[in-house]
Amino acid sequence: MTKQDIPVESETAQSLAAQASKKGKTVASLTNEILDVALRIYGEGGNADEMFPAWKVSRMSKDIDGAPFVPSGLIRKIVERLYPKDREWLLQEWVEAGKELGDHLRLFYPTLDDLRAGMSVINLLIEQRRFEVTRTSGADGRPVEIRMRVTTDLTPELTACGERLLMGILSAYSFQAVRSHVAGGTIEITAAYVGPPQ
Repeated sequence: MTKQDIPVESETAQSLAAQASKKGKTVASLTNEILDVALRIYGEGGNADEMFPAWKVSRMSKDIDGAPFVPSGLIRKIVERLYPKDREWLLQEWVEAGKELGDHLRLFYPTLDDLRAGMSVINLLIEQRRFEVTRTSGADGRPVEIRMRVTTDLTPELTACGERLLMGILSAYSFQAVRSHVAGGTIEITAAYVGPPQ
């Protein structure tokens, strides 16, 4: 195999060297391993913007013993069957799932600002057409209130569950919902900051 020099940014080269050392590999072997995986993803129509968020979702799913390949149609059927029979229990379970998910999201995105910057992760978690987040801060710059508006194509039952999932995620970031409204596939939540971690 012919060797070829490929110029990379010095910061990237330093990161490669550090990771190779951690893993007990040469820089060349680690670089080839990374490029091989990236090229396979590109070969199947993927792109760089998808790689890291998809890995994060997969990792979080594993951390919380989630099932990433459960078809959304199955979840919809389960929710539609349970919703009329035990609505309050079902919605509370979605809140608890949101809290657990939020705790794991905080490992990758320590603050809500970090999470907003990595919004593609939320896009993978919730089927949505539009996701808007606005935030107000106090005089000291600390967060006071957050408003979230999500427009989805979900059924009314799944939209209600999605609202509770988001409430759970927000609570993991120390925001408590003070107002919430669900109508026609749209979720609107206003949450107040109640203390660290933000």
